[in-house]
Amino acid sequence: AQMEKGKLKREVFMAEIAAMTEKMVAKAKGYDRDTIPGDYATLKTPCPKCGGVVKENYRRFTCLGKHADGSDACGFSIGKIPGGRSFELNEVETFLRDKKIGPLEGFRSKAGWPFTAELALVYDEEIQNWKLEFDFGEDARKAEGDGEPVDFSGQNSLGACPKCAGHVYEHGANYVCERSVGETVTCDFKTGKVILTQPIEPAQVHKLLANGKTDLLENFVSNKTRRKFKAFLAYDKKEGKVIFEFEPRAGKPAGKAPPAKKAPARKAAAKG
Repeated sequence: AQMEKGKLKREVFMAEIAAMTEKMVAKAKGYDRDTIPGDYATLKTPCPKCGGVVKENYRRFTCLGKHADGSDACGFSIGKIPGGRSFELNEVETFLRDKKIGPLEGFRSKAGWPFTAELALVYDEEIQNWKLEFDFGEDARKAEGDGEPVDFSGQNSLGACPKCAGHVYEHGANYVCERSVGETVTCDFKTGKVILTQPIEPAQVHKLLANGKTDLLENFVSNKTRRKFKAFLAYDKKEGKVIFEFEPRAGKPAGKAPPAKKAPARKAAAKG
């Protein structure tokens, strides 16, 4: 306003803007990922190593020591989003108290596969502190495929793989194409036996493979809202994966659920 009225020279105005910008940039650089301000929780369960206070920060749950100011912190911390799945506060409390939790759904492998696993808090002698580890269990390890031959001779095929026409069988925590596990992997079709808390029965997988979609399933639970919802599971040939397909709304044709942040189409990947 002063510049518009001629009370402030352009050079002075620009210098003030530059100084303000420099100050803001310096302040932003002063924050690291662990010190970004926010409304973070202080846990009730004490640190497993020193009994100190554990507090949430931007990306971790970290011990602040018995004085809760970081002066006597022992270095213990765990990530907030292990395996691509965010901890709920009550889960962290249970995990620190019992040193294990699960099985929990909603994890994602580096290759993008959904998986279910237990989490364990184990003491590492090398770092002299506790750390988080995944405990997949025997079934989950088999389901991921370890390069060893898999014998499906005792099972009946649930149908033809929609990707390569191979046979689909139960395997660990998933339904898999026979060519997606074992020594030579040439396909990647797999879908979970449980998706968002909804058990997927073999008969429904047979319908998915034979008809392109399951019956309407009523017990899915959203990871974000924790609310139940109904949906069909359908195979999207274009995307090459199992997706949710919702019932048509009154006065509207049937449609598929849109992928996250993509409003035009109604379809979404079914996460197991």
